[in-house]
Amino acid sequence: MTTFSKFSTHIQSKWMILIVAAMGNLVLTVDSGLMPVTYPELAAVFDTDTSTILWISVAFWVTTVGLAMTIGWLVDVRDKRNIYTLGFIIFSIALILASVTSSLWQLILVRIFMGFGSAMILAGVNAIIVDSFHGHERAKAIGFAGAVVGIGLSGGPIFGGFLLDHLDWRSIFYCRIPISLVAALLSWLVLKKQSNPGHMKLKIEWIGVVSLFACLGSLILIFNRGAAVGWGSPIVLIMAIVLFISLPILFQYQRKSKRPILDLPLFKTTGYGFGLIVLMCHYISLGAIMLLAPFFFIDYLEFSATKAGAFIMLYSLMRVFIAPFTGYILRLISPWHLSAIGLLLICGSLVWLSFLSISGSETNILIALLLIGIGSGIYEPSNTLTIMSSAPSDRYGTASASIASGRQLAFALGVAMCGAINAGRERLYNAGEINQYDYLSLSFSDALIACAAFAGLGLILSFVAANRDSRTIKKREI
Repeated sequence: MTTFSKFSTHIQSKWMILIVAAMGNLVLTVDSGLMPVTYPELAAVFDTDTSTILWISVAFWVTTVGLAMTIGWLVDVRDKRNIYTLGFIIFSIALILASVTSSLWQLILVRIFMGFGSAMILAGVNAIIVDSFHGHERAKAIGFAGAVVGIGLSGGPIFGGFLLDHLDWRSIFYCRIPISLVAALLSWLVLKKQSNPGHMKLKIEWIGVVSLFACLGSLILIFNRGAAVGWGSPIVLIMAIVLFISLPILFQYQRKSKRPILDLPLFKTTGYGFGLIVLMCHYISLGAIMLLAPFFFIDYLEFSATKAGAFIMLYSLMRVFIAPFTGYILRLISPWHLSAIGLLLICGSLVWLSFLSISGSETNILIALLLIGIGSGIYEPSNTLTIMSSAPSDRYGTASASIASGRQLAFALGVAMCGAINAGRERLYNAGEINQYDYLSLSFSDALIACAAFAGLGLILSFVAANRDSRTIKKREI
């Protein structure tokens, strides 16, 4: 055995595996956290409007969501290590390319390429964790991974704001290259090579892959562009036709497949099916914070980019402290009930924040954001454990990809919904019916109320699922 092989074997403990999985969360959540803070700066640099600049994220979401389920299938039937490591390598290359782009459309193309790496990482994160941890340790590991999500989402805004205030927009890409490369190296060293002899003969059905990508991608574009340019616009109608054509093709090939990418019977289970629906309600409810909060803080409250990033950071920072605690108490309280508690906090705080956005102090706004963060810290580990524990071991990659796809799709829907609300208020402002300050505060307030409605829906569904699944949950070993 070579020295390199001995070193690799030595560090392949399950806790090192958890660190490697957590690095996937860190790399991607930092990206999710800092990109919204950069929207105003990028809009100014490329001399364009908010609707156009959102293509930077929409292109990333379309690629990630469109490919995640297919890559989740590959994670289940091929080597997790190779796919996960390749994801970091692609992500690193994309960061390098993004830092040297000279136009908005070049940056959008690079973000599409970055979405390939993102899908590979997301499909592997939770699969790696649940494959390595069992019993009570699984809940604790998921709680730890949730804390890292909080670190990424909280550190991303302040990191992005600091870079924009002291360097330039390119720095938000090139400053992240080292951590992504380190993650690629550790993934290759720490994760064990896996083989699935029984699945090696399975081949990808490309028609099914393309039709799935077309369905999910067109769905995101319909909601995003419909909110921005109108539901009767040519691009929305074209995407609706694509969805209408690709959906029956997808289901036809899924029924014929020996091992389908979409395991439809799995969606019928309470933990998996309800878990994904509630997950989407949760992330849709964060749309106003992700899209409009930076504009509200910078343009209405006249915060610096660093201060705006700090406020958004503090709401996400609460997950760092709450998620590990949630992982510990999951063995004492039903995951569904903990999910309901988290969503109740989010719903109430969003309603309160909607009033504060019109006339409220900075301190109260900060408290409301902290409560939303606490709610997410309680909700997310509970929901992740419910979904992943509902999947058989040979579908962990699929389950992990489903969580990633649901989250990204929900973010896109939440942003589209809030973008549509903002566009409505913007039309009133352009018509001279309201002033700029009323436009900024009222659009944020209206979006928060809409988001609270989805958090409330998730709360109701959590209780419904808990009632349906109570006997199963009591018997499940967490």
